[in-house]
Amino acid sequence: MCMTRFFTMQYISLGHSFFKPKRLFTALLSVAALYTAGCSSIPLQRTEPSQQEASTAQQPKEGVLDLIQAPGDDTAIDQQTSDIAKSQLIAIVKQAAQSPSPKKEALLLKATHTALKQSKPKLAKKIYILIQPETLVNQGDLDYFYELIGLELAVAQKDVEAAQIKYKALDDISNSRRVPLSTRHYLEDSRIRSEALALQGQHLAAARLLVFRVGSLDFTDEDLQPWHDTIWNQISLYRSNRHSDSDAPQDLAVPTAQAPSDDWQAWLELSDLFDNIDKSQLSQIQSQLQNWKNDWSQIRLSAVPPTQVKEFMIADFKQAHHVAVFLPNTGNLRHAGKAIVDGIMAAYYQEQNLSKPNLRLTFYDTGSEEPIGNLYDQALLQGAEFIVGPLQKDQVQTLKDYIGSKPTDEQLPTLALNYLQNDNAKNNRYFFEFGLRAEDEAVAVADYARKQGYERALILRPDSDWGQRVSEAFTQEFTSKDGVILDEAAFTQPRQFSNEVQKLMGINESKARHAAMERRLGKELDYTPRRRQDVDFIFLLASPNEARQLKPTINYHYGQNIPVLATSHLYSGSSQPQFDKDLENIKFVDIPWILHPDEEMKAVFEQNIPNAQSQFKRLHALGIDSFKLMREFPILKHISSSEVEGTTGDLQVTSTGQVYRELSWAEFKKGQVIPIESDQE
Repeated sequence: MCMTRFFTMQYISLGHSFFKPKRLFTALLSVAALYTAGCSSIPLQRTEPSQQEASTAQQPKEGVLDLIQAPGDDTAIDQQTSDIAKSQLIAIVKQAAQSPSPKKEALLLKATHTALKQSKPKLAKKIYILIQPETLVNQGDLDYFYELIGLELAVAQKDVEAAQIKYKALDDISNSRRVPLSTRHYLEDSRIRSEALALQGQHLAAARLLVFRVGSLDFTDEDLQPWHDTIWNQISLYRSNRHSDSDAPQDLAVPTAQAPSDDWQAWLELSDLFDNIDKSQLSQIQSQLQNWKNDWSQIRLSAVPPTQVKEFMIADFKQAHHVAVFLPNTGNLRHAGKAIVDGIMAAYYQEQNLSKPNLRLTFYDTGSEEPIGNLYDQALLQGAEFIVGPLQKDQVQTLKDYIGSKPTDEQLPTLALNYLQNDNAKNNRYFFEFGLRAEDEAVAVADYARKQGYERALILRPDSDWGQRVSEAFTQEFTSKDGVILDEAAFTQPRQFSNEVQKLMGINESKARHAAMERRLGKELDYTPRRRQDVDFIFLLASPNEARQLKPTINYHYGQNIPVLATSHLYSGSSQPQFDKDLENIKFVDIPWILHPDEEMKAVFEQNIPNAQSQFKRLHALGIDSFKLMREFPILKHISSSEVEGTTGDLQVTSTGQVYRELSWAEFKKGQVIPIESDQE
């Protein structure tokens, strides 16, 4: 009996996807070994398929790709070091250079895909263009996979025009002949095509393609769930984009008799339930969801709804009436604790002025020697329905573990005000993390730099554990987007700033070359040192006083024209043009409360917290937003498109239970901080 199922690609009907399969299609490059005569296949016709049709898969020529697949090809290469990963690529390309066609081209395709697995699209493209497509004709459908991997490359590079060309090329091939695909390759083809459509802004088409393709397969509920989540994400993106288009239709669903399939109609009706959600109608929507599920009980989607919908159906959207705040009122962190409390109370007063809700706040001192578990039990006994805090990282970990050990009915929703190290696993439904993490700013700088087209960076940071940790976060994000770190310097004392900057800028090498030339010629030469010319920008991590000395030092060593991007740590938060004039043209990331505060919230804060210390502005903002998140928490948790316009950034709760912050940008001009509009970033 044939255990491999095949699909015949005749016409592919019409994507950023959250679903990334663990195993990509390295085996796609050994597809010939999987073809077996006599296996059933499903042809995709020009119209959407309504049923499976039996046919016989073509028997391809003896494949060359099965000769090159090595054990472990599906291993996650991105877990290896960069040097090892590069050596793998070099080895494959060298082997290709010594191989005859079409094995040569197959190896180059494999190297291209390997580079894409390493998130190196530029390197992948350099390898891909070495392939001569005319050599792939009549070579076991190798030409089809050439176009498919080319489409994946276009998606990785966000090249819309190339994606359109490759998509059409795939259709041309599948229209001209049958291309048998195993189930796994058929799914990979579907994923790449849907992502290509999404890249072109065709989110509804991307969703529709996956609904028809995945719906024809016999999946377990567990295997089907991530695909349904991907489809829902694409529909949600279409819905959010449609709200800004006045010419778009107001409803997605159509009369059932006019729908191309029941599956697609069920998806559209589900989507319409979530259109323009009104906070006052959440319970009503839950009831409508149950009716939808009953109406479509014969459809697989009703049994395996998207995770977001599934959680929405059982969610409790009631706001808390009693909130326990775990912050230090004594000990070393008492000043930070008081600043956060000031922010919480300012937000509380603003809400009282607007609606006078029934809300009780109870504060617990985490600076005492009382175990955090005991404080939690006290809050639980006193009727708390939500926890804000704690602040200290060790207490956050202890409390998370403690809550996880409690029975479900004793687990209170908790918004911790710090992040746990490498806590990327999905949190339980009760525990969430929020804070002002320096690593978030480093990631924002890396993203901004790549959007500006900067590819090569120098790093100038403090010689400390904190400086190294933030630098590593920047490096990881920047290199994951195909950026290159040219060099890094760690400074300590101000008297060493000049030496560190000279080394970083390549001035020492320039001086050494000059000295060697004078020795060789036996005479003095007129000479001006030259800095390195391959740098696009400098990532600066420094305090205000350090930055005010480092930027003039960079200028002195011929770096005045090199863009400098920095985190908020170089800005005190208060205007000091007489000191900050030395920071001219530095662009830095910061929170809205510092750069362009909400005037209404600012007025409430100043009126109710008149003695607040200005050096704690960012902690005030943390307190304000922790209150906002607590109040909006039920919606943020269950509606992924929801966000809070906060004082620390635009806030969203991720699937890992961590709060993501979209930060703001500003630039120093003549000592003044000038906010950069979002459309200019």
